[in-house]
Amino acid sequence: MSSRSLVGIDLGSSSVVCAVGEEDGRRIRVVGVGEAASTGVRKSVITDPDAAQSSITKALDAAERAAGHEIDSAVLCLGGRHLESHPNQAVVSVVARGGAVGGGDLNRVLEAARDGGSSEGCEVVHLIPRAYSVDAKEGLRDPRGVEGSRLAVDAELVTASTAHLEALLACAHGVGLRVDDVVAQPLASAEGVLRDSELEGAVAVVDVGGGTTDIAVFRQGTIRRVVVLPVGGQNVTNDLSTGLHCDQEEAELIKRRHGHCDPGQVLVEEMVTVVGIAGVGRDEVPRRWLAEIIEPRAREMARMIGEALETEAVQKVVLTGGCARLRGFPAAIHQILEMPVRVAVPEGFSGLSDQLGMPEHAAVAGLLRWGQRSTTVRERSNPKVTRSQGRLNRWLHELF
Repeated sequence: MSSRSLVGIDLGSSSVVCAVGEEDGRRIRVVGVGEAASTGVRKSVITDPDAAQSSITKALDAAERAAGHEIDSAVLCLGGRHLESHPNQAVVSVVARGGAVGGGDLNRVLEAARDGGSSEGCEVVHLIPRAYSVDAKEGLRDPRGVEGSRLAVDAELVTASTAHLEALLACAHGVGLRVDDVVAQPLASAEGVLRDSELEGAVAVVDVGGGTTDIAVFRQGTIRRVVVLPVGGQNVTNDLSTGLHCDQEEAELIKRRHGHCDPGQVLVEEMVTVVGIAGVGRDEVPRRWLAEIIEPRAREMARMIGEALETEAVQKVVLTGGCARLRGFPAAIHQILEMPVRVAVPEGFSGLSDQLGMPEHAAVAGLLRWGQRSTTVRERSNPKVTRSQGRLNRWLHELF
């Protein structure tokens, strides 16, 4: 029997990544990865559909060449500041025969919770039950079979802009893809790098990408909050471009090769060559200058993350995303938040796993795992119905 193909596409602000995997027992064997510069996307939101489709096509072509077969469907990552989460509760009467909660009762209470979270211009993309109660029996993970007359759910709803969601789906359809599922960026990144042992504590997965910082907070095995901050590595690149009087491309290259968040960790004698705007002129500047430009922005980003987590009682940060590789950035977060910080990369893959071995691949790796654990493929053109089960079913139970 041939292995089922798994495909994830992460359309980010800096790059678009397409990963292809195959089921290898309980693991995933990576058979192809394609990556292209992202155009038509700003802060994880599509601003130019034609340009975005062109970027997706380039990543798809590269992934197909590596995998040796065509790609016709994929799980997509949905990012952007429009993503929000908020708690919601719902209550229904138990009507199952015998007075014990049945599958129909469970569906009805989840539907009621989902309906209560919809608003004009937005829709629920994830319904995440945190706990159920049946009459006086509280804190239940699975209420089925429990006798009672009243079933309640305490849930977290992740909502998204309908317009942005439809734009993402239209881009996928425009390049000839069917959409198997759509996953909010913070949850995809958590699926990609969070360890089982970390799920049971109080932990925040912080994915600092090019245009946004995506945060998913977990406590005692369940999701507590999803938040997206409008800052990322591109802000650092912009600061360097302005401060060094160079093009964005040069500033990005310098950031990756020589950037540091702590001037005190850079030797005074170290020098860096900077190519001027439009490739005109070259200057030798102290590397410490770069760190002096980067430090205020890095500390500002760390403070914003800290403010977002201020009321969450988090005990650990799992840091991922491209900016996690910026020298001194994990230390800045540790210093300001005063808690342990683990820089995370996707783990547990086989095959071409090295091609998914960077923090910036957290989300696309999570999409592959999401696809593997889905027991039912969503309605191809309907983004409102998501069905998924698996390891993270302790905190994620989609309406079925």
